Amino acid sequence: MIAPVARPVARPWTDDLPKCRNTCVASYFSRLGGGNVDSNDDYLCFHCQTEDNSSLYGVFEPHNGLEAAQFIMQRMAAELLFPPPSANNTDEEIRDRLRNAFSSVEKAYTENYDSMIAERTSLQYQLQTLTESQAVEAILARLKEIDRHLSGGATVVIALVHNNKLYCANVGCCRALLCRTDANSVLRVVQLTADHSLSNEDELLRLRQLGLDTNKLRNGMYVGNQAGTRCLGNYLVKGLYKAFPLLGGARAAPVAPLPELHGPVALDDSCRFLVLVSSGVYKRIAEVKGSSEQANKQLAQIIVENFRSQPDFKKVSQSALHEIEQEFVSYCIKNNLTPKSNTHMTLLIRNFNFIQIDPEPSLVPKHQNPSVRFNPIIQSKSNTLLNELDSEIYSSETTESNVDTNRSNRSTESGSDIEPGRQYDRDRKIKGYVDFTCYYENVEKARKNGTLPSFIE
Repeated sequence: MIAPVARPVARPWTDDLPKCRNTCVASYFSRLGGGNVDSNDDYLCFHCQTEDNSSLYGVFEPHNGLEAAQFIMQRMAAELLFPPPSANNTDEEIRDRLRNAFSSVEKAYTENYDSMIAERTSLQYQLQTLTESQAVEAILARLKEIDRHLSGGATVVIALVHNNKLYCANVGCCRALLCRTDANSVLRVVQLTADHSLSNEDELLRLRQLGLDTNKLRNGMYVGNQAGTRCLGNYLVKGLYKAFPLLGGARAAPVAPLPELHGPVALDDSCRFLVLVSSGVYKRIAEVKGSSEQANKQLAQIIVENFRSQPDFKKVSQSALHEIEQEFVSYCIKNNLTPKSNTHMTLLIRNFNFIQIDPEPSLVPKHQNPSVRFNPIIQSKSNTLLNELDSEIYSSETTESNVDTNRSNRSTESGSDIEPGRQYDRDRKIKGYVDFTCYYENVEKARKNGTLPSFIE
């Protein structure tokens, strides 16, 4: 079983913002051990509604402690909410505001640590003149403490719903996933953010243009003292990057605070739900399933199943994280693995129309209960920022019948689970799902040219 790690941290003012009632969230630090995941602390995320019915969501994954991440989170909320976006803002004005918010937060972070940066410079100067070992040890201890504070930071994903449009911005590897159905009632999981890591070819190109040896960076798996290539905060790897052996030759700071922007995306009836998630969540899924390419799809599947099985919408994120964590623990025990301790986990789900939420929280939500089977084939896009993974919805009608939430989807394996009101027909033919037109055309061409292989009739 899993237990959230206790943290003696004051609750941020963002907890007092008006909450978006269509959102559920779970956020905590996980560890292997006894206890249950019963925490739903919003320490490193927010989901708020403004008076003009806009809504703002954010997930912040900390690096080296909570202090800097909480500062970044609260400053980001202030930049984007005071004043809130105007109904008259154009799409480009909204994008500029998101871009400027990241820049302002980064600047505020550096100014917040100005005195500590000055003290660090002074202590390093003193080291050059001191000879007493006791004084040197005290200064080294203080420098170590300062460096720990200066290396604090966060990766960030922000989503803004405004004028019935969705805008996203991110630095680092937190993700925004939009789950929507297409014209054929296929549920698609679209990643709206880019992972800023050493697995991103665009980021590797940026680092090469700065004069860095990306092969050495990938072998070491770190850019200075962190795995990602972008973040907010972490002055140690930005302002002092030349002190790191593999970064000293860079023409500018390799770790960037510039966000990747996506949107606007028009929100219509096809948009079912939005997911903001920290990297610790989907990396756990990838570790257990052995496929990082399909982690988004598998996360969406877990969420859909918890939508259907969890009667309290506000607990969907918590129950989904609990399931992910339990599978991860079982996997580690089975394979005799010792995972990294105190991994940050945040899962925020914004429901659009996947389920109907009753106005009274005491009432059970009226689920639309679609029968879902996920297609194992991944459809890739030429645009590396978007990855679409398919699932299939056979019915999106509102029903009060019980829905089989077993992952094996027994309704597709036997006639024992029939939708209410639908007569079972053993000889009924299903609609073809593979188009062989191109194959038959090529066969005819080869037959006419006399090049048809002998094993094809």
